[in-house]
Amino acid sequence: MGYRLKLREPLPEGLKRVFREQIDSALELCRHPARQRGVTVHEVRKHLKKLRAAMRISVAEVGKNQHAREDRCVREIGRLVSDLRDAQVRLQTLIQLRDEKAKGSGENHFPHIEELLSLERESFSAAFAGWQRQAIPRLERVGGRLSKWPLASITWKQICGTVGKTYKRGQRGLAKTIKKPEPENFHAWRKRVKDIWYQLRILQPLNRVVLERIGTDAEILGELLGREHDLDFLLARLENEGGDETLRDELMQLQKLIRKRGGRLRRDALELGRRFYAEPSKAFAKRISIFVGKRKV
Repeated sequence: MGYRLKLREPLPEGLKRVFREQIDSALELCRHPARQRGVTVHEVRKHLKKLRAAMRISVAEVGKNQHAREDRCVREIGRLVSDLRDAQVRLQTLIQLRDEKAKGSGENHFPHIEELLSLERESFSAAFAGWQRQAIPRLERVGGRLSKWPLASITWKQICGTVGKTYKRGQRGLAKTIKKPEPENFHAWRKRVKDIWYQLRILQPLNRVVLERIGTDAEILGELLGREHDLDFLLARLENEGGDETLRDELMQLQKLIRKRGGRLRRDALELGRRFYAEPSKAFAKRISIFVGKRKV
């Protein structure tokens, strides 16, 4: 049915359907992993992030304490494979940089680093081989509890207000990143951008044209910040290998390439971020809530 609410569907039922679809999709992947390496971990984590964004929309009705408890449970499921996912991201990022560098010549400029990261990924794959068996019962329990969340009185107005607060947190993240453009601030800001993107997708039926356009800007901004984060993540890992003489020349080339690419991505992200978050948060929330009109739930 897609990651969105439906206007002809009672709002409480629609939210619980969105919860259930994300949990069911994650469970299906755990029970029947994809053949392609890394896809299962990536897709399960994506469903968990979408679930958390949907749960956050309901916080005004269920309360902060109940939301926090379940959010922590979902986050801990994602952590079952965080090290494996991190290793996969580092290797994938290197391969992308390798291919860009090899255009024209076909030469692999980073064979030793690629071997190092490949072995690291294999090690984590072996260490976390049984993660699905741990994730399945946890997902089932979370799904059971979310199905009982007290959402009977939730309104579109509450949801739009929560989305406005998500937008405001993104504004704060942008301001902090501009003031102190360090990797941890870019990464924290990226999380808030992802939140608003997912939440706008859920609300899209209120006004498909406008919300899809706003959501597309958030998606592009999230992608810029995601690529920047992956580069910083790889760079931080490589700093641990500075004393290895066999990697010295490759590290120098790769670190120069990462800093150049990362700098451009940061500039592009900040430029788009300033435009996306230029609207006062209350005005943003009001603009979203206008689409609700006299709609009843």
